[in-house]
This record gives sequence, C-alpha cells and structure tokens, in this order.
Amino acid sequence: MASEYPGAAASFNSSPWRRSLKTAVSALLLEAGYQAADYMALETLLEMVQAYITEAGRSASTFAELSGRTQVMVSDVIMALVEMGTDFTAIPKHARRENKTIFLPPTQATQTPVSKILQVGEKKRHPPHIPDHLPAFPDPHTYIKTHCYKQPANEYQLVREKAASQKRDVEVALTRFIAKTGVTHSLFKDDKSAFPCKL
Repeated sequence: MASEYPGAAASFNSSPWRRSLKTAVSALLLEAGYQAADYMALETLLEMVQAYITEAGRSASTFAELSGRTQVMVSDVIMALVEMGTDFTAIPKHARRENKTIFLPPTQATQTPVSKILQVGEKKRHPPHIPDHLPAFPDPHTYIKTHCYKQPANEYQLVREKAASQKRDVEVALTRFIAKTGVTHSLFKDDKSAFPCKL
C-alpha cells in the first residue's frame, strides 16, 4: 500500500485516529484482493469510512440523548445503524470471517524509572476510570496549599522612609480636615497656591 503522493507522509502522520483508520482501510483492501492503491483513491475511501463512522456515532449519541441518557448503549448503536440502512445482523459474521487481518496491539514504550531521590511521599495510583498509559500523578507535595506572603521590609532605611511617609500623609490629611471644617481667613484671596488648597 505504498503511495507516491508528495503530501502523503504529512497527512498520514497527522493524527493517530487517521493513521489507525488508514491502516484498517488498507487491511480491508488487502483482504478484498488489492495489492496496491492510488493515494487519492485510498484517501477517498478513508474519507467515506470516516464520514460513515462519524454519522453513526452522532446518530447513536442522539438516540441516547432522546432516551434521557448521557452514555451511548449498544441499542443506540443498533438503532443508528438501522436508520442508516445497515444490516447489523451481518456484523458478527463479518467479525468471524476466516481471512481477516489481525492487528497487533501497540508496543508499550518502556517508561524510564523515576529517581527516588527527589520523590516526596507516595505517588497516587490511577483511579479505575483512567487508563494506565497516561502519565502518573505528580508527587503529593505539589498538592499542599502554601500561602505566599510578601516579605515585610525590615531594612532600617526602608522602615524609616515608610514611617516618615505615613507621618507626612497623616499630617496632610489632618491639616486638610481642619482646613475644611474650621474657619480660615486668607490674606490673599486670589492666590491659588495658598494653603489650604481647594479640592
């Protein structure tokens, strides 16, 4: 099933789903007696199979939702296939055919052992609904909630500057308060820079 199309390698490696589907379509073509296939013909068959599977899945999901369920059951898939005009009773016979191509399971990549020097605590195992091929949970210490506070400035000069700034702010605020609430007599009525300034 080699292809001579220049863009074949790029699209073939684009997604694992597409690669698996292409392998399945190629195996079905080999079973049917074909020895080679044109790239565009293979892509057309691939698009047809993908559209068929997508439509069957969408229909089955719709039947599940109409029944008030969130997960698809076998009965939903059967109803979707019947609606699409497929004879679902031929599926078991097709699965038990004699010259079928058997796909080997993907080889498991050996995982590099994590050094125990930097590990803190015991790692949690995956719950039953998470497949084992997914990465493990991080170390338990990463879940500990640690509050972060800004370190107080304890250098003498910074503390003195802050205290002086606060004292000056208090004096200005108090003076403005007294100027607003108390009676003042200005010598120069038109002087805009005279204290207290109008806010």
